[in-house]
Amino acid sequence: MNIVYGENQYTCHREIADRTPMIEKRSSILIVAVSLIAVLMLALAAGCTAKDTSAGATTPAATTAPAVAAADAPSAASATPAAAAATAIVSRAASASTGQKQTIKISGSTTVLPIVQKAADQYMAAHPDADIQVSGGGSGVGIQAIGAKTVDIGMTSREVTKAEMAKYPAFVVTSVAQDGIAVVVNPANTIQYITLDQIKNIYLGKITKWSEITGADVPGTNNQIVVIGRDSASGTRTYFDETVLLKATPTSKMLEKNSNGAVLQTVAQTPGSIGYVSIGFVSKDVNALPIWYNANKIVAPTVDNVKSKTYPASRDLYVITNGQLSGLTGDFINYILSADGQKIVADEGYVTLS
Repeated sequence: MNIVYGENQYTCHREIADRTPMIEKRSSILIVAVSLIAVLMLALAAGCTAKDTSAGATTPAATTAPAVAAADAPSAASATPAAAAATAIVSRAASASTGQKQTIKISGSTTVLPIVQKAADQYMAAHPDADIQVSGGGSGVGIQAIGAKTVDIGMTSREVTKAEMAKYPAFVVTSVAQDGIAVVVNPANTIQYITLDQIKNIYLGKITKWSEITGADVPGTNNQIVVIGRDSASGTRTYFDETVLLKATPTSKMLEKNSNGAVLQTVAQTPGSIGYVSIGFVSKDVNALPIWYNANKIVAPTVDNVKSKTYPASRDLYVITNGQLSGLTGDFINYILSADGQKIVADEGYVTLS
């Protein structure tokens, strides 16, 4: 029994000895597996932490102001991809907001046009995001355009009528300058001054030759008067017809021109002609006649005489908006009314509001 036991014991020990390397091998595999699982879990945990950190970095970027100061921006070495992307989005947003153009359109009176065009040029130079487009056409065109809302500002050298205000009750009319209407002749004419009655009778076709007026003569011609006026869309024409012609209809022989510049050019090139223009357009190419009226008082068409209200053919110049001044439209009109804008009025030969 002892021998058998000893053999059995020996056999058992041998089997255990034979199984030991296998057990140790399995244990090693288990340890490696557990280690790998642990590493994987740590990696996952690290990834979640990074994700949370990244999310935390991007959230403030969406709520902060759309500009990042250079001193506050992370360096290229330390910035995370999420932070870099957020910075790029903010930079693009800031660029878009500062580079967007705002456009307004203005049309109407060729008398008001030089003031508004010069003001637009200076305003746009100081405000690169502003685009101000100015065109003429006459006061009637400007009033119709602003009434139809095809422009943002209408220009007129005459008052808006009661009928127009009734049709467009949202109109807000703003005076931007004062002006006088000068009666001009070719420099070849020897005339020194003219009366209001003589002007009226010339434009009504009752006086047809310069020889009918004392002191007037155009050497080398038959002294035939060539009458130059404005077209029906002109605010200057409306004012002239109402104030000087007392609402009478001008002669059918009057040559109608569509701008102050066209009248000026025609008179300068036609020895026997007479015309009328805003004092802002008077040049050495024509002779602007003083007007004799009111007990032998002779008054020249000058800025000072318009400002003092002694010149008989003077008026205000206007811009029109739909509704109260606001946005770029309001800011631009306020610029014309400012000291800088009124300097432009004076520089262009018109009369300031004060």
